[in-house]
Amino acid sequence: MKRFILFILGFALMGLNLWAEEKGLVVESAKLCGGVENREPVGEDSVFSVNEKVFLWMKVTGGASDTISVTWKIGDQQFPFQLAIAGSPWRTWAKKTVWKAGEWSVEVKDREGNLLKEMTFLVREKKEGE
Repeated sequence: MKRFILFILGFALMGLNLWAEEKGLVVESAKLCGGVENREPVGEDSVFSVNEKVFLWMKVTGGASDTISVTWKIGDQQFPFQLAIAGSPWRTWAKKTVWKAGEWSVEVKDREGNLLKEMTFLVREKKEGE
């Protein structure tokens, strides 16, 4: 009886893994922050200053041995690059030194170009004394 229950449990878990693969990559959580320590976001915010580093921290599920593209944008300028996803769940992050004041955005897309996540944030000029 124990073996039968373990067999059923194993089969159910295998089914959950197949469901996750069919679903594809999903950004379960995303945060804009000033840094990452011990694989966790630090200083979550939506307003940053010129010449600061902005991190996009993410928890991604549904894929292993895959890639996502992260594109930072201001106006008509775009700054894309790729991140490897090596497991599920997978924590990863991208960073950009924001050199220009204004409204920025960052997009995350899967290998086929499907939008997984988009976030916006404000970059302001530094005030005196900062």
